[in-house]
Formats: sequence, structure tokens, C-alpha cells
Amino acid sequence: MHTISERHPTGRHGKLKLSFAKQHGRTTMTESFFRVPLQVMKPYHDESGCLCLYLLSPTGGIVQGDDYQIEVHLSKETHVLLTTQAATKVYGMPRHAARQHIHFHVGENALLEYLPDPTILFREANFDQRMHLFLARGAKAVVQEIIMPGRLARGEVLAFTQYRAHFEASDEKGMLLYDAFCLQPTRTPNLTSLGVLEEYPCWGGLYLLGNLELTHHEWEGLCERADSFLNQRGKSIGGLSKLHRNGIAIRMVAHHAQTIQSAFQTVWNDLKTEMLELTAINLRKY
Repeated sequence: MHTISERHPTGRHGKLKLSFAKQHGRTTMTESFFRVPLQVMKPYHDESGCLCLYLLSPTGGIVQGDDYQIEVHLSKETHVLLTTQAATKVYGMPRHAARQHIHFHVGENALLEYLPDPTILFREANFDQRMHLFLARGAKAVVQEIIMPGRLARGEVLAFTQYRAHFEASDEKGMLLYDAFCLQPTRTPNLTSLGVLEEYPCWGGLYLLGNLELTHHEWEGLCERADSFLNQRGKSIGGLSKLHRNGIAIRMVAHHAQTIQSAFQTVWNDLKTEMLELTAINLRKY
């Protein structure tokens, strides 16, 4: 696991390490280590047999100098869903950035669903997030990221200082996806221009990784069904495309983060039930 250097002494250094294995025919958590402000609620098995966990921070959000390290290891044939209890709030940071580094290892024929709620970037937020994902033979993963650039109800839009994201996914044959960008609204005044965010302040990505084995007919059907959820007149714009191998990337911008979250959940549930023949999971958040 890589580490994040230059820790700020006033920040909190949260750590979370989870391991899962298949025992007696179902997925169980075999290791759980956490250091506040990172922790997990008691896991439960969904009706589908998936082990579901909620990641949470009892401190209410990410503040200046925070440094979070998350490491998750899925053994062979396990099925784990990780989500958050609510949106992640990234507060203003006038002097030092906060950082989060996530490392996932998905074992042979295992399935990881990482579906956190939106991240809200408050005024002067400065956040650096790095994610590394490795898939063993036959493994699959779905990874979601949704950004709300401020407290929109208060008129706070794109007032954060910087948001840096780095996502790298690979398998035994090499790299599947490399996605990295850095947004600095004060230095990039054209974020709301044509072809960028336009009038849609929120954005998100959903990545389906692993050998999905979709036929041309199945792919065309998925694109047709997803279109009405990703592209809602006056509300959102989105699209999906295949990676060079073993993956699908979905991008979307919208007026509200909830529109993106609902669309992603619908598209993933469709793919999961119709093509992977798995049961959709009730996240029990409402």
C-alpha cells in the first residue's frame, strides 16, 4: 500500500483496513482495523448474500490536514458492498489540503461494489483523493464517484480551492483504467463554458471493471436503456462507453447530485440483474 507523504501535524490520521473471505458458503469479514476518524458500522448480509458495510466518520467531515488511509482486501469468491452513511463533507481549508488514499484488492471471482454517497466540496476545500484497484482473475468491481461543488442551496458553487482525483485500475494483464485530473476554479475560469460543465454544476463517474462479456446486442440494449436515465431533459447530460478492454465508463453532469446518484444506481441495478444475474441490493438509507 502506498502512503501519502507530508502529513500536517494538526490533521487527523485516520486508517481503515478490512479483509473478507468466504466461510461456510458466505462472505465474512475476517479483519477489521480502524483508527478514528475512519470506522465502519456492523456489517450485515443482504438477501442476495452480499456483505454490506457503511463507512462513516464520527467527526462529521474532512477538515484541513486530514490524512485518510483505506485498504480493503477481498479473497476468492467474496461479494462486498461498501457505501457511506451520508454525503462526505469536505470543509474549507485556508492553508493545508486534506488527503485520502484508497487501495482495493479484489480476489479471484470476487465482486466489489464501492458506492459512496456524493462528496460535497465546501468553500475553500482542498482535497486530494487517490484510488488504486487491482482485480484478480475473474474479479469484477463497480466504483462510483459523485461530486457536489459546494452547498448549492446557499449559492455556493465552484468555490472550492482545489479538487485532485487519481484513479488507477489494473488486472493481471495490465492497466484497465487511468483517470486523473485537477480542478482549480480560480485558475480555470472556463469550467462552466460550453463542452465542460455548462450550466450543470454536479458531475460523476461510474466505472464497471472486469470481464463483463457483453455481446453486441447486450451492449446496444444497455446503451438504449441507460440513455433515458443519464440524459434527462433540462436536468442532466450523460453517456457511457467501453474501455479498451474489460470495462465500462459512465460520465454524467447534472443540476443536482441526487439525479446522478439515482441514475447510476438504476443503470448498475439493470446491468447487475439482467446481465450478471445478481440481485439488486437495498442500501437501507431512507
